[in-house]
Amino acid sequence: MSEKHTWPNQFIYILAAIGCAAGLGNFWRFPMLAYEYGGAAFIFAMLLSNIVIVFPLMMLETSIGQKAQAGPPKSMEKLKKGTGWIQWLAPITIIGVLIYYVPIMAWGVTYLFKSFSGEFLADPSNYFVTDILNLSPSIDETGTIQLPILIALIVSYVLILLSLRKGIKSMSKVIKYTATAPFIILIILLIRALTLPGASDGLNAFFVPDWSQLGNPELWQAAISQSFFSASLAMGYFIYAGGRRKKNAEIPKTSLWILTGNFLVSILSGLVVFATLGFMAQEQGVSISEATTSGPMLVFTVLPTAISMMPSFAIAFSVLLFLAVITLAIDSIFGMFEIAVASFMDLKKKHVKEFSTFKIILVITFVLGIPITFGSGLYYLDIMDHFIAGYMFMIIGFLECFVVAYIVGPNKMREWINATADGIRIGKWFNYVIYALPVLLGLLLIITFLNEIRDLYGDYPLWAIICFGIAPLAIIGLSSFLLYRKMRAGDSKLDVSE
Repeated sequence: MSEKHTWPNQFIYILAAIGCAAGLGNFWRFPMLAYEYGGAAFIFAMLLSNIVIVFPLMMLETSIGQKAQAGPPKSMEKLKKGTGWIQWLAPITIIGVLIYYVPIMAWGVTYLFKSFSGEFLADPSNYFVTDILNLSPSIDETGTIQLPILIALIVSYVLILLSLRKGIKSMSKVIKYTATAPFIILIILLIRALTLPGASDGLNAFFVPDWSQLGNPELWQAAISQSFFSASLAMGYFIYAGGRRKKNAEIPKTSLWILTGNFLVSILSGLVVFATLGFMAQEQGVSISEATTSGPMLVFTVLPTAISMMPSFAIAFSVLLFLAVITLAIDSIFGMFEIAVASFMDLKKKHVKEFSTFKIILVITFVLGIPITFGSGLYYLDIMDHFIAGYMFMIIGFLECFVVAYIVGPNKMREWINATADGIRIGKWFNYVIYALPVLLGLLLIITFLNEIRDLYGDYPLWAIICFGIAPLAIIGLSSFLLYRKMRAGDSKLDVSE
């Protein structure tokens, strides 16, 4: 592997991994889950999930990539013949996610520019829906394209293009700032929020434990799902990133650093969100529960409303809020593009440059993302996210763990990891966890599916569920099968399982 395709040093590797893992889900999903499922009780469940599930899986995926020194599909195939198709599901799923994830970043870019004038602070609760999205009354009405969002989408793609034009080499220069910026910005926002009246009420709502919730199966399902997806597991990132390291690069300690950084972003986000919500609830004379919401509405309506009530520097804190949104989003986007490019490069001839493949994927996701800029775009985004991200990564994780646990054998993987260890060696507990994970993830999939068939998601019409939910899943499955066949046909040296 040429030097330009490897991480320049361990620090950049860790920063990039934290940046990919710590995304908008940490900011707008984790705090609300903690509030819903017993505060510190949920945080404890998340911590346990990170230690028992995320840590071994992160090491497992990293070791697969380091051993194979290839993209995710080829690495999986080298691990065990006939399994490369599992990691072809990941890059196609990622392309599906990028179609709607970059437009979310574009919303942040739009708000960042508008923050300097502060025009949305006059009526933040309605501005997002009416002035930014011009949201259609229902998914049946397409609405018109929103030019400011389209322009912001183009700006977002230009930033991505400039940052990834030379792959890891150019990304490494950018990631120093974009991966550390969220920590700095969140700390500044937290310091300000803690000085506001009512902040302690918000923090109590976030932290005060309801230990009885630990007996609630839904809490554990939510904690495991959030920790799984928050760390970017099963999307091929750690296989890709491991493949860009030396074969003997240390794994256990670096995985712990990445895990710690990702969890810290979640905790910081929760502190910022609930200290701010506590202030807003007091100012409005309502309860915390009436002030809370999750997802895009938290970031683009609730928090701006709270900022608009601040006695001073509202514009400055608006700018900081949306800088945090953009930097959290763009680091995850970097990782997703790199995974997709690395996977497709395994199909290319040696003289084909990564940048050419990157541009093709970039254009495809941009064009397919344009419908999200229409008045009905938020509905499309909601369905796509629920089905693509909600199902595919869990399916990939289940298949990946099943292969390692019951076909390859976890002991072999543990030996690979320990061969790189520097001070931390992994015991036999790793084997037991890997054996249990396919069962756990399989149960989660069954529970999720049973909940799904109970009623149509979000009361959307059947045609919308099929078009934006079921059809993308079918396309992902078919595409992965065809790409796997092409990879097998183009490389006769994939049968070497070491």
